[in-house]
Amino acid sequence: MRFRGSVCLAVLLACACGKEPQYVTPVLPPAQVEQPAEGTGDCDFSVVQSPLDAAMVLTAGCTLRYQSVMQSFSLCGDGYMYGVQVGTSTNKYLLNVTRKPVGSDDGKQYMQLPFAGHGASMEHERVAGKDYIWVGSYGTWNGSKYTNSQTIARIPFEAGAKLTPAQCGEQYYVPGLRNVSPALDAERDRLLVWGLANGEADTGYFKVYSLSAAKALPISKITLEREIVYGGEEGSGVPETRVKPEVSVRNLGSLSPITSIRLNGGVLGTGANQGFELYGDWILHLSGSGNDDDPSKPSSSTLTVLDFSGNVVGRFNVGAVSDKGALASYGITDTGFMEAEGVKVYDGVLYLGYATKHSTDSKRMVTIFQYKIQ
Repeated sequence: MRFRGSVCLAVLLACACGKEPQYVTPVLPPAQVEQPAEGTGDCDFSVVQSPLDAAMVLTAGCTLRYQSVMQSFSLCGDGYMYGVQVGTSTNKYLLNVTRKPVGSDDGKQYMQLPFAGHGASMEHERVAGKDYIWVGSYGTWNGSKYTNSQTIARIPFEAGAKLTPAQCGEQYYVPGLRNVSPALDAERDRLLVWGLANGEADTGYFKVYSLSAAKALPISKITLEREIVYGGEEGSGVPETRVKPEVSVRNLGSLSPITSIRLNGGVLGTGANQGFELYGDWILHLSGSGNDDDPSKPSSSTLTVLDFSGNVVGRFNVGAVSDKGALASYGITDTGFMEAEGVKVYDGVLYLGYATKHSTDSKRMVTIFQYKIQ
């Protein structure tokens, strides 16, 4: 990976001198960490610091299904995308998956996943011409939202389907973790799981596995470690239920990870986690927040890059997000509201997703920026 400019050099020097907060503790010694994968060693992630211009905007102004924010997205490579969002009002129990053209609101298809969780990160996988969605499952109601998914479901996309966690046949499980979410690097046969540790306050983990080995694990039955609460919402048709369900899973606890990185609090561990991506031997983490629709304040967004030893090798503020004048001039938002929601890399291009809005409309729209990093 190469870094350009004085800002990037300052980041590296600060890390080397111990001036950066030490959020990350590597679990594996350097001898057990693979060398960077071919084709990813010359990435320039510093391009996200660039000011906004028209070439960066892959799409803006489109919507998903509800007025709520997009939580994460995936591009299909055929002009279509998937976006996931939580329902609003009495539909908060529904995690909605939308398939749509990247730059259009026409031709939308929907699939709904009741009681799944918050959808903080989702993936799309195409196998033999069929699309599969990877997303957190078996979530629990915490009084305001469904969260703390304890499994990751791999679900064939079916327009119009409405599937509870128990109806999603393929589940992946990491013992000891909650709030789990996936990322895939199918080209390099890797699955990344992010989650918070049970019994360890403010401690998250990144765990990377062989994707093919994970998919080949036998199905076994486990009882979820934490009680889940679901149902009771108007329209759900399910009474409030408290249970530790028995679930058929592919248990990743029986598979040695390629790397396991413990995150000690801070934005990487628990706060403002707005998406992550696996690209070669880099783990990309997107954080940030909107401006509460207050035009006097800027939104913020930061891309952090880690290696497989758990070292923070770069941290970059996304320049386009805080430039309220440019955002308004391109018709993206007149309030400056830009909430980070997802990060992806395909074929040497980095994509950053945001939920945006205008002062004249309560809908949260989809904006995706693109950056050539190789």
